[in-house]
Amino acid sequence: MKKILTRYTIKQFLWTFLATLFCLTAVILLFDMVELLRIASKKENISFFNVGTLALLKSPMMIHIILPFVVLLTSIIFFLRFNKSSELTVMRAVGVSVWNILLPLCSLVFIIGLIDVLLFSPISAKTSRRYERLEERLNMTSSTPFSWSESGFWWRDNQENGTLVLRASQIQQEDNKIILKDLSLFDLDNTGLSERQIESPSAVLQNGQIKLQNAMVIDPMNETLQPVSHLTFDTTLNLERLLEKFDDPQTMSFWRFPRFIRFLKEAGFSARAHEVYFHELIAFPVFLIAMFLVASLFTFPPSNRQGGTFLRVLSSIGSGFLLYFLSRITNVLGHNESLPLILAAWAPALICIPLCLSGLLSLEDG
Repeated sequence: MKKILTRYTIKQFLWTFLATLFCLTAVILLFDMVELLRIASKKENISFFNVGTLALLKSPMMIHIILPFVVLLTSIIFFLRFNKSSELTVMRAVGVSVWNILLPLCSLVFIIGLIDVLLFSPISAKTSRRYERLEERLNMTSSTPFSWSESGFWWRDNQENGTLVLRASQIQQEDNKIILKDLSLFDLDNTGLSERQIESPSAVLQNGQIKLQNAMVIDPMNETLQPVSHLTFDTTLNLERLLEKFDDPQTMSFWRFPRFIRFLKEAGFSARAHEVYFHELIAFPVFLIAMFLVASLFTFPPSNRQGGTFLRVLSSIGSGFLLYFLSRITNVLGHNESLPLILAAWAPALICIPLCLSGLLSLEDG
């Protein structure tokens, strides 16, 4: 009997979850398209197909953001519907406890969180990067003149007499200056032809200048090599612009975080934002369970005779938003290093879950 009821409740909760997710995603997609159409109306040669593509590429990232609220609303709708049909009353009358009903649903919510973090986040990261590239190609946002990854750093600086293209295999921050290792600099004219190539084992970027040491100047036209002890170039690149180029943690795959955090630390840059978000992703399935328990605490009454449905729904929604707001506060404190990483990521869920369990325990056992 209990196995049949467990399968039934899981099936009903899953269908409610999918329907809620579809409705909220459709609403957000509609609002995104309206905003993108407003921006596209000020540009030329941007079709409705481009706007639709941008909205679809952005939707996976938005699904991850709204997933806690989807779980919250799904839980409220599920328990209200079961209370209205007296199914919960019948289950409890035949000896099914609160824990027999909630534990399988908690497991389902945990699995949903794992799927989102482990499988859906790589898809979201890819679509977010394609969204940014398409935005730049359509001139809907300003493009960045440099890019980097774990394999190296590339930068392009357009100047009056041509273009400088720089590649460095490693970068390292020291106070207010940047050390570039294994530097290759290509000096291009206005037609895009290489006037000279400069190789240097190290260079210093500071105060709007790149200072090369022990460089080797290569002239591709005359096929000559000329060693130079010191060489200086003016540049628009600075430390602030470099730090702004870091990948947004929300647009990165879960599996990429450990390698990228190690890369940032080896380069001498702060990886605090990425570490905080990485720990938040690890704690995300537990956070979804906290959202589920918040909804169940207010919408799982011992009987239908209690009434006050609107007040219970309002209390569950308000508590869910309060929990989410608390998670954003701890996130900021984690970024500012006012809280340890583990506490910043896990504190909201670990505070909420015992409180909800104690309330449900009182509800069940008096």
